[in-house]
Amino acid sequence: MPNASIPRPALLLGAAGLLPSLAMPPLLAAGGDAAAFALFAGPAYGALIASFIGGAWWGLAANRVDGAALTRWLVLSVLPMLMAWVALLLPPQAGLLLLAVIFALLPLADRAAQAASMAPAWWWRLRLPLSLLMACLHGVSAGMIA
Repeated sequence: MPNASIPRPALLLGAAGLLPSLAMPPLLAAGGDAAAFALFAGPAYGALIASFIGGAWWGLAANRVDGAALTRWLVLSVLPMLMAWVALLLPPQAGLLLLAVIFALLPLADRAAQAASMAPAWWWRLRLPLSLLMACLHGVSAGMIA
């Protein structure tokens, strides 16, 4: 069923999950306290979302994979969290750039999960635009920091 529709709740909640990151560039542009808040909250939220996606991979793998493949997927599933943690330890501009790279790379594993029949048929069509938008928002935000 490769053309299965994205379930409406997944689509709406996925889109809503973009809202905090969509707020980051305007808050940075506003300057002052708004920008300071964006530099604190934006990377933190991005790190949470990257960790959430890794957790989703863990769940997909635990439900569908055995043996050495399970070990590979479980290791892969903790990488977004570990990389996002490093991003939080960096200065804001570097951290946002690292998060942009993380989000740009997430679709590779999402596609592999789809190809391995671990993910639902609609997974890739939901995950690709969400990850790429997050990558763009974090990259644009990094570029706005002087």
